[in-house]
Amino acid sequence: MKDVDAVLFDFDGTLWDPESEIYRAHAEIFLEFGHQLPVDVWSSLIGTIGFDLWAYLEQLTERTVDRREAQEQVRCRQQELLGGLSSRPGVHRILRAVDALGISRGIVSNSTREWITRYARQCRIADGWSTVQCADGDRTSAKPQPNLYVAALASLGISAERAVAFEDSPNGVRAAKRAGIRCIAIPNPMTTSLDLREADLRFESFEEIDLQEFSKGIR
Repeated sequence: MKDVDAVLFDFDGTLWDPESEIYRAHAEIFLEFGHQLPVDVWSSLIGTIGFDLWAYLEQLTERTVDRREAQEQVRCRQQELLGGLSSRPGVHRILRAVDALGISRGIVSNSTREWITRYARQCRIADGWSTVQCADGDRTSAKPQPNLYVAALASLGISAERAVAFEDSPNGVRAAKRAGIRCIAIPNPMTTSLDLREADLRFESFEEIDLQEFSKGIR
């Protein structure tokens, strides 16, 4: 990987996979109102922020939703469901390999810094990051815009051509590519059927990747 100075990872869905459980927490609220939360609707939102899910529920039910109560219910249920999760298979091995090669690594995520800190610690991947760029609720910076990736490159002092990104969703892949960064798709069960053709390469798991070999396919 002589042509790579930094490997940048999306967080949710890529380094660990809370997507199914987060969907479940929201879907349970929808069921309380007598409606399904379509998986395809949810999957299309992965990798971005700003969609008003409660407005969508209100359209379905033609009823007003107590958003504060609904969000608190989701928060508590998510905390319960996510408490036992760890990193995706192969993540610890790939991070050790990156470190052994002397390559910088960073996190580029739409999530908040508090969320990343909490769950990176839970997944035992909190250490070793050269940069952590997160949207923290700023819709103008969030993926699929390239802003977070551009900020990561600037913080590391490298050009886009010297970086590789790992993403699990079309919106994430699009953000990396818009920043001029080569991107590897590693979908999870919620994103595996989505269109990831913009990615330079695709693997179904980090366990499939040999770092010494995979970079040959994206040069």
